[in-house]
Amino acid sequence: MNISFGQPLFLWGLLSIGVPIWLHFINKKSTSTLYFSDIRVLKGTPTQGKGFRFLHDLVLLLFRIVALSALILAFSQPKWDGLLQKNSSQTYLFVDNHVGLMEGNRTAFNSLASELPRSKKPVFLLLNSFQNADFESKTWKEVSDLWPSLKMSDRVDNPKSIVDRIAEINAEQNVGSRPNILWVSDFPRSSSWPQFPTNFDVHIVPIQIPPSANVVVDSISNSTSQIQSGRPFNLKVRIKNIGNMAAKDQKLGLYLDDFPISTEKINLKEGEAKWLDFGISLSDKRSIKVKLISDDQVLFDNVYSFLLEIPDSKDVYVLEGMSREKYISTVFLNDSLFDFHSVNRQSLLANLSKIKGFLILNDLNSFSAEGLKLISIWVKQGNTLVFLPTAPFNNEVINRLNLNFASQGNVFKQETSNRALAVRLPMKHVRFFNSILEQSSFKKNLEMFNSNSYLQWDGGLPIFEYVNGKPFLSQFKLGAGSMYVFSGDIANEADGFFKHGLFLPVFQEMALNNNMNHWSASVFSNTFEISAPKTYKFSSSEKGLVTLNKGKQSWIPEQKWTGTQWICEWPELLERNFSGFWQVNIRDKKMLNLAINYPLKESEMRQFSRDEIQAHYKGKQNIQVANMKDVPLGAEVSSDLSLYFFIASLCFFLIEMAMVFYSRKITPEHRK
Repeated sequence: MNISFGQPLFLWGLLSIGVPIWLHFINKKSTSTLYFSDIRVLKGTPTQGKGFRFLHDLVLLLFRIVALSALILAFSQPKWDGLLQKNSSQTYLFVDNHVGLMEGNRTAFNSLASELPRSKKPVFLLLNSFQNADFESKTWKEVSDLWPSLKMSDRVDNPKSIVDRIAEINAEQNVGSRPNILWVSDFPRSSSWPQFPTNFDVHIVPIQIPPSANVVVDSISNSTSQIQSGRPFNLKVRIKNIGNMAAKDQKLGLYLDDFPISTEKINLKEGEAKWLDFGISLSDKRSIKVKLISDDQVLFDNVYSFLLEIPDSKDVYVLEGMSREKYISTVFLNDSLFDFHSVNRQSLLANLSKIKGFLILNDLNSFSAEGLKLISIWVKQGNTLVFLPTAPFNNEVINRLNLNFASQGNVFKQETSNRALAVRLPMKHVRFFNSILEQSSFKKNLEMFNSNSYLQWDGGLPIFEYVNGKPFLSQFKLGAGSMYVFSGDIANEADGFFKHGLFLPVFQEMALNNNMNHWSASVFSNTFEISAPKTYKFSSSEKGLVTLNKGKQSWIPEQKWTGTQWICEWPELLERNFSGFWQVNIRDKKMLNLAINYPLKESEMRQFSRDEIQAHYKGKQNIQVANMKDVPLGAEVSSDLSLYFFIASLCFFLIEMAMVFYSRKITPEHRK
């Protein structure tokens, strides 16, 4: 039994029970003598036995002590916290502290603090960031004190990892085989349902958020693959309403370096998306900070930040003496968008780790197995390879292709017919042709043509297809890079692809889609990459550390240098000012800016209702859906025993008075 006291200083009053004990023994020793001249005239009276009187006085003393002790204990405010056995069921509290809840609905989240239990029973607090790795429990009071200051973290994609962590803690602490879980979340529709073992007692506490529209930037793109100085282009912005009500007459503004450029009025139904076009022209190569700002009530994601710049020219590499080299070189020579390099095989392989860009090959037999492996690794690091077959393939070459360049879902095969086939017109909605179709010369020549075929494959993203459905040109993703594969010798003057003027625009588009030739950063939920420029030399781990700065904030992320780029990690717990523009510094020198935004999934406001949650877990007796204040698990409140001790003290005092009155009544000298 666990007893606590609200006013423990009153317990010193228990020392006062010595007073009635002292008076009792002093009274036994004190006697008085009456002198008479002759006792023969006094009438005799019957007397009680000495043993009975002693017992009576002892019981009376005991009641006085108990009454006084109960009174003192009542003033000390005793509380009973229940029976907390070591092997009783342990309580686990999981809080889904993702950004959308903590920043988007902080009021709804904080309101739960008043409903938390006041028990001193221990509880394990778990968050998305997997805190409490040391397996330390907390009291409910500590949880209540921490509640308003809990930090944000990315949403857990797989709730099973949380359930597994609870099972791990439960096994580590040896607290029994049936843990009790409180699962607190707003249950967004973009997240998967948590699944619980049947030996877990689960109380689900859904947080209901108020209805609100939430217009977010879903993606951005340019009407051209390459932004050029002084040339207007359309910034294409896809927006989506991922709130739980329609957006009416809201506004989305475009700002360049904090200067307003344009504003669009938005009306979107719940879940609806649309494209917006903003006309822009850049005059120089400097990095421009761009913001898209909406005016809905969900404030934390109303600003979407990104950077616009005129990138450096693209590096294009072709092997010296390769077939059709003169036709390929004319695509890139004397064009400011490209830096053309004709390199021999030995030089290419020796410098692969130092170069980034766009490589065109048409003969795999000239490379050893180790050389092809190096090229494959180079592509997977984020570069682009174009393969142009110039002759029919044998099984050995096919095996080399599949061994080094097969990506997930694609397999290269030998073409048996080796004849020219008709190629159907490209689909205009394919993004690859967004900028190509703007060229009038291409539109005039856009008609069906014939081309030979040396290679087949399954998978990849088709850009051109034959009329029989087989691919003519496809794009494959290899790691962080791309590979384009043609089915035949399209550089041949007799080939329809070359004759119809497709060679130059298609090759330029493939090269311009390679973005590895300048400082870049791809930001994901926790990991992002910073690629070094080709002129950068990494000296040492200390001098080459990446430092991020935003205003007065300075932060060194966990990072790893790969030889061409830094792989950096964001912290598990996010701050309120996580999004925005960050400076990347190396050796106290500013290298570039980063535009960081909250992951899009965190902005999802649409959630499952309480009825939907109950329907999903219907029939599972170990899972209950309730409000926090109604959850009986671990919510017992300490019982205040003060009143009971006051009543006990009064009862013993009354009993004592009754005994004294009765004693005096039966004493012979009080009889009539």
